Amino acid sequence: MHKKLTAMMLMLALMPAAASAFGIKDYHKEVMTGDNGKVECAACHGDAKRKTIPDAAACEACHGTPADVAEMTKRADPHDINVEPNPHDSLHYGTDLPCTYCHMEHKESKVYCNQCHEFQYPDMKR
Repeated sequence: MHKKLTAMMLMLALMPAAASAFGIKDYHKEVMTGDNGKVECAACHGDAKRKTIPDAAACEACHGTPADVAEMTKRADPHDINVEPNPHDSLHYGTDLPCTYCHMEHKESKVYCNQCHEFQYPDMKR
């Protein structure tokens, strides 16, 4: 009984540290940090549980609509075979692919299209 109680107390003591251990990408820290110096999870997750995937509206609030992002990342010549395609205006998905398929805040972002293709996207913030 004593061992179980000790283990439980230790787990409770470590919970706040674990909650703050989720990494945030440097380019989002300023936006997501509140006046109190703490990360505001609600900035992306809203009132949902912390481990839920943010709604696309949270991304759009800062980055614009999928059409806006596609316009910002469009290629000068979309038919140039030497240039990788616009990842935000996919031949397969158009602008409908959810942001979170590639962009992840708490772990390394990955190119969703690379499940079948071999794109580099060197300017992608990972």
